[in-house]
Amino acid sequence: MEEDNKYVDPESIYTNIDDYKNQPSVHERSCQDTKLQKRGYEAASEGRQACSGNPAAVCLGLLCVLLLAVIIGLGIKHDSGRDQLQRGYDNMTKERDRLLDINNNLTLERDQLQSSYDNLTMERDAIQQKLVTPLFTVFLFEERCFKGWKKFGSSYYYFSNGRKNWAESRQYCREMGADLVIINSREEQELIKEANIYTWIGLSDAQTEGNWKWVDGSRLTTVYWRKGEPNDAHKDEDCAVYLNEVVSLNTWNDIPCSYEAGWICEL
Repeated sequence: MEEDNKYVDPESIYTNIDDYKNQPSVHERSCQDTKLQKRGYEAASEGRQACSGNPAAVCLGLLCVLLLAVIIGLGIKHDSGRDQLQRGYDNMTKERDRLLDINNNLTLERDQLQSSYDNLTMERDAIQQKLVTPLFTVFLFEERCFKGWKKFGSSYYYFSNGRKNWAESRQYCREMGADLVIINSREEQELIKEANIYTWIGLSDAQTEGNWKWVDGSRLTTVYWRKGEPNDAHKDEDCAVYLNEVVSLNTWNDIPCSYEAGWICEL
């Protein structure tokens, strides 16, 4: 009874009726299910497409890695080439410096050689001047024919009339561009013998006793000493004289240089 007497709200009835009316029909539910299946297929298809895109991404990644490796390799190669160029530049710099040092040394040697050449040129000119002076004197003698000078072979001889000691006689000859006679051949010895004068010749051992030398520093090559001479009999007999009273060609005698005698100059 209590259930029969239970109150039923009329508005709820109408609400339920409305909810029933709003529910889709069987056909509509079938269409909705079809749409949901279609959407599921499309989602699955999209999923497959997404899955099928993974190899392309992998290839793209590999390409990026390969490109990065190429870039790194090119960078390493560039650095290696740069280092090689730097080493080449350093070597060229060292070679340049070495060549500059060689050039400086050659320049110094050239200057030294030039200086030596200039000195040798000056010495040559001085020697030529010395040679020209006696030659010029000879030319004057040939032109003027000074009295007392006699030409024999390639030399000129002056036979003095006065008397002096050995040093003074030699000084006289040197002031005339000549020197005391040097006898190097039999012909010269015979020429002096013809003059038949007691005269100094350019022979002395004043520097070293027993070491006879001519005034030009040369040693004896032809000897015409008188028998037993030189003997240094009176001590300090360091100069040679030509004896005019000897018959043979052996006429040389040693006497003190302070004695006086005539002299013969040779030019």
